[in-house]
Amino acid sequence: MEGPELVNSLRQLVISFEPYLRNASSYEQAQEVLLNLEAHDENFHRYQFVSQLRAKIDESLGGLIEDEFERFSMSQGSDVASDQKTVVQKVTDQVLKSREFENLTHYLRTNVSQAAQTLQNNFEQEFGSGRHGPDFEDVRDKRHSNEMDANMSFSSSYPGSLMFMNQDQAQKLAEELDPHRSLEDRQCSLHTLCSLAPLDVVASDQWSDIRRGLLAALEDPDLNLATKSLKFIAQGFSTVTSQTKELYLLLVDYLVDLCKKNLSRLKNGVDVRKSEHIRIIRSFRLLNEFQLIVPSYWIRCPEILVEQVIESTLKLFSMQHVSTVASSVTNIPMTALHLMALIDPKAMWFNKWMHGSYSRIPLLQKLDGQKKIIENAVKHCLEFTASRKIPFDLMSDISDTLSRVSNSDGHRMHYTRHEMDYIYFIHSLNLLGKLLCHKEGRKFFPIKVKDISEPISITKFLCSLIQLIVDPGNLVTVKYNPVSQQFDPGILVTDMLKVLCIHHDVTILCKDEVTNTLLSPISHWLDDEDTGGHACPESAYLHIADILAQLAASSQGRQHLLYGEGQDRFTRTKSSAAHIIADFAKKAINYDLPGDFAAPPSTIVTGSFVYICRQLYNTCEGLLAMNAYELHTTLAEALNEVSRELDMASTPTPGSDSGSDIDDPKKLSIWSDTLKDNLLNFAATPKGVLLLQQTHTMPECVSYMYSRYRNKLQVSKCEKFGYGTMVSQLAATAAGMVALRQSGFIQSIINNTWTVLECGLDDSPVFHGKIWAVEPVYKDAHKQLINLLKVLTSYAAVYEVLHEQPLPSHENYTFRQMPNTVIELIDRLVFVDKDIKIHSLFNYEQSHVFGLRMFGIIMSCLDTFLLIQSQYKIQEMLLSCQEANSINDRDIILDMLSFERNYILVKTYLIGGPSERVIPPRSISEDSSVSFPYPLFSTYPVPREYVPNVAGRSAMKQVGDSLEVPSSPTFSSEENELSHFLHETKNSVYESDWMERCRKTFGHLLETKPEQAKGHVMQELLEKVLESATNKQDEMTFPLITYSGTDSSLRSFNLTPVQELGVKIAVRYGMHLKLLNSGSDASENLTHLLKQCGHYLQQQQRGGSYSTLRFLRTKTYPGFDWFASTIFLLMNGNLDRSWRFLYQFSMLIASGYLWLPRLHRSVHMPTGLMTSGILPVFSSTGHNVELVLQSEFPLIYSAFRMSGYNVAQICENWLRQCFWNYLDWMDIVHYICVCILMGIDYQVYMCVAILKHMQQDILQHLQEQDLIIFLKEEPLRGFRVGEHLNFMKQLEKKFRKTILSDMQNISKP
Repeated sequence: MEGPELVNSLRQLVISFEPYLRNASSYEQAQEVLLNLEAHDENFHRYQFVSQLRAKIDESLGGLIEDEFERFSMSQGSDVASDQKTVVQKVTDQVLKSREFENLTHYLRTNVSQAAQTLQNNFEQEFGSGRHGPDFEDVRDKRHSNEMDANMSFSSSYPGSLMFMNQDQAQKLAEELDPHRSLEDRQCSLHTLCSLAPLDVVASDQWSDIRRGLLAALEDPDLNLATKSLKFIAQGFSTVTSQTKELYLLLVDYLVDLCKKNLSRLKNGVDVRKSEHIRIIRSFRLLNEFQLIVPSYWIRCPEILVEQVIESTLKLFSMQHVSTVASSVTNIPMTALHLMALIDPKAMWFNKWMHGSYSRIPLLQKLDGQKKIIENAVKHCLEFTASRKIPFDLMSDISDTLSRVSNSDGHRMHYTRHEMDYIYFIHSLNLLGKLLCHKEGRKFFPIKVKDISEPISITKFLCSLIQLIVDPGNLVTVKYNPVSQQFDPGILVTDMLKVLCIHHDVTILCKDEVTNTLLSPISHWLDDEDTGGHACPESAYLHIADILAQLAASSQGRQHLLYGEGQDRFTRTKSSAAHIIADFAKKAINYDLPGDFAAPPSTIVTGSFVYICRQLYNTCEGLLAMNAYELHTTLAEALNEVSRELDMASTPTPGSDSGSDIDDPKKLSIWSDTLKDNLLNFAATPKGVLLLQQTHTMPECVSYMYSRYRNKLQVSKCEKFGYGTMVSQLAATAAGMVALRQSGFIQSIINNTWTVLECGLDDSPVFHGKIWAVEPVYKDAHKQLINLLKVLTSYAAVYEVLHEQPLPSHENYTFRQMPNTVIELIDRLVFVDKDIKIHSLFNYEQSHVFGLRMFGIIMSCLDTFLLIQSQYKIQEMLLSCQEANSINDRDIILDMLSFERNYILVKTYLIGGPSERVIPPRSISEDSSVSFPYPLFSTYPVPREYVPNVAGRSAMKQVGDSLEVPSSPTFSSEENELSHFLHETKNSVYESDWMERCRKTFGHLLETKPEQAKGHVMQELLEKVLESATNKQDEMTFPLITYSGTDSSLRSFNLTPVQELGVKIAVRYGMHLKLLNSGSDASENLTHLLKQCGHYLQQQQRGGSYSTLRFLRTKTYPGFDWFASTIFLLMNGNLDRSWRFLYQFSMLIASGYLWLPRLHRSVHMPTGLMTSGILPVFSSTGHNVELVLQSEFPLIYSAFRMSGYNVAQICENWLRQCFWNYLDWMDIVHYICVCILMGIDYQVYMCVAILKHMQQDILQHLQEQDLIIFLKEEPLRGFRVGEHLNFMKQLEKKFRKTILSDMQNISKP
């Protein structure tokens, strides 16, 4: 770094300062920019001075730095890696204090100062006007090596010096620019002008004279003169201010004059080797560059500037030349947009101007006055579509000429007129596509086009474009090369339509005419119709599938495909697009398409149309519409066939043909994955899970899902979310849980959880310690908690992984011993009751709290709690831990572990709705004067503070035991309209209209005086309704089988530990509500009732020993009978009355949904449904709840989808235990009565009403990412059945036809 070389490199660096100095408004700002030049200049490290400086530093200090690092490493040993920041700081300090650094700084300071002094002494020579020398030219040439781009791009044409202009100089320049002056004077004047600040020139008083001179220079025959004038304009475009408008208008005026004179000369194309064509292309290139950059500065500019820029631009683009003589080349008039399309074929200028409302509104307003632009674009698109049918190969012509004339760098030098017309078509297509994306843009249609009698509507225009896809004409034979394939009109139209599909308002595509046109090749194929033209190539079918898949990704598009234009939801019509697609896909898979029309479609085409079906059937309403096609069966059979072919392909036989699709192992493998992927998506809905399970391909599909999940692959090209919803849907069933466990998915979740809480398998050192967690379950662990809860909140899933699984018993636990199963994780995180387990955890408190929190949430399901308590005695373990955590065996220490234990102990002991029990918080209150107002305990029963004082027994039943109505026509205070109705009609329950009158009376009471609908009135109501229903054949779904139980058979019938524990809990709840008088008698009676029910239901069960599911291998229902217990309490513990009701109730369809043990392994169910282990309350009720939510409450539906949790799972949890712990007793009774009296579809409507009631809480907890925790743990506060009955009736009017028929068809999925 010395001598002339240093001077040259420093000169280059100083020249690069110039644009930053010009833009700086003050000396301080300029200084700040130069001091931070590296952050502002992307070419900073390319400057010669910077490169020389870096090399010098490496040469002088590189060895010293390496020696310092090595010395420090040897002195500190292995601790170097633990504190990299300290190492760097210490080494830096040593280097800065070294002799070498001092010598280097002295050397650099001396040499750079001398070089700077040399430049200063020769300033005029080094930096004068036009004297940048070869160094500046090298910089400019490096930035833009292409001559044409350099001349047309304002981004590379920076001013040449820091000169400023006074008024005398401005007057002199204006005079010298006069067209009558000599060429040398004008060139010298333009040279000087380019060295000035363009915005200062525009702001001068002589601008009007200078403008005339510049315009004359642009139009001058001398190309160099015009080029310098363009350079001046380009320099002005480097910044956007109010003065920039004048330069833009100058350029537009020039182009207007240029087009008037030259459009007629371009009828045969553009040749950039001709000077007049070079002039045009350069000017349009400069115009386009400014158009692309100016939207970033719209907001800074006054509205008048925006309007004038837009108005002048549209004036230019509306110009066209219509020849009066017929052309042998084309009949399309030459327009200014032909030339702009050559520069910007994708119409990016229009896309950017339409992006923001600041420019979009005035653009559309001005465009309304220049409709000729849109008319020309529409007309050209329509004419191009029509020309596809004439016998000349336009695309072949283009692809041939693309490489016919070019320069040595491969840049095109000549464009034929056909090419320009086609590029104009591309430009018009993109312009109109963007226009149609906006509501105001669509108002231009219908549009009147010259030579076409009727106005062109949007639908007609789109159908015309679609012809380029579905009716390729002679272009079927075109052999595309990689260059021309990107210009394929089918691809261009497909991309445009896909953009319209992505847009929020896709109604313009939701027209039967549009979809019918798209599906015309499919319809012809299905009908075996020969259209007389060329058969569609495979690419056409792929384009069609691509567009329809994108359309099906939106709710509006999906509804249109399912039902057609203007049809009501759930209206089944075989002519809708979905049915055509499903029919084609099914026949294509089965190779059942008519063979005379075309060759069978490839697996790629078939897979594309199956993908559209998948986007439909992975929603509840789509599955409802397409269930008749049984695609799950078709896909499963195809998968089995492919598996056999893959096995055969692995052992080829002599003489076999390996050239076909079907024999190619690679293609077979891809097709197999496609089938698994589409089958897997049935698991997106509850009913779909049942269908998938019945195909017996669930394990394969889940393994495929886990492989994609492990590799972090996207679900599909149109899916917004991951596999979370599918995983939770699968984990809600026993079969799904088994498949998840076998695939390794459960182990992966457990391993990830352990890695976050404790340590991973790789045991890599942690350089930076974790921030100490403020919350008991910190952010990283919270995510793993949610993942675990998604697979463990269903009782069927928990039963599969925990039933008869003892806790592991190890003498030693190590820090690195990672759990792989659920039971191992529970052993390490929940049952931490030994010192050896405590000492085996790195983070004992955090990990143990995590385990307790997880257990507390999953035990919100009462069946899960009963299973865990009966097998592992969780309550006893927690009580002993509380006792061990006490001081002097009296006061329990307040810490986060004792709070978690106390929460679980109270929650699992007490049963009740939101007002019937008190659940303690998990933390200390900051607002209360008392840190924790509830007592901790180490023995049961729980302290009185947790048990609220509910009203006496009279509050739980109708006041007065008698339903006798007094002789007076007026009611007494002890009666109500329902009791009066039941008394008056006690002998007419068999009349046809009795049930309807009873519904009206009950509904009116529930809506007006719900507090009176209780006790003996409800008992009488249920018995009368049951008596009326069982007398009608259409109400009875199941046969009434004679009960064969005897005293001896009942004595030998043993309840499971889960059921025995459930009896204690149910009796305790009844005693708390004052519904039962004697605890011992009630326990005996309830036990006897459950034995009777169990024996009676076993008479109607198939054997389950052959099943691989633990859930089906037990002789009795594996959970507790919450419905029978509810009826027992409702009947005030009357054994005979309860049994008589349940025995008669077993005939009704409602028993299959309210009484879950009713259909466990039932002979009344088909073998396929029975062996699935999936009860109708999940596959039918849960499915229909999602169906209604998707239609009526899309926000709630989307919230569940985004959370990865599903509606059916929480609904099954509520319904499984008859809303125990979620609703107060009175509302539980109302729920039972509503479902039996009003219809079993009210079970669906009630779940929807609950979710509607909780909508705001659901949306809030979605944002807090704890929706699953909130729904599982929180009772349904503030929900009253009577208050929402009217809403349920509205849902009945809208959905009963669909939902009730589905629920009544209980023997079919």
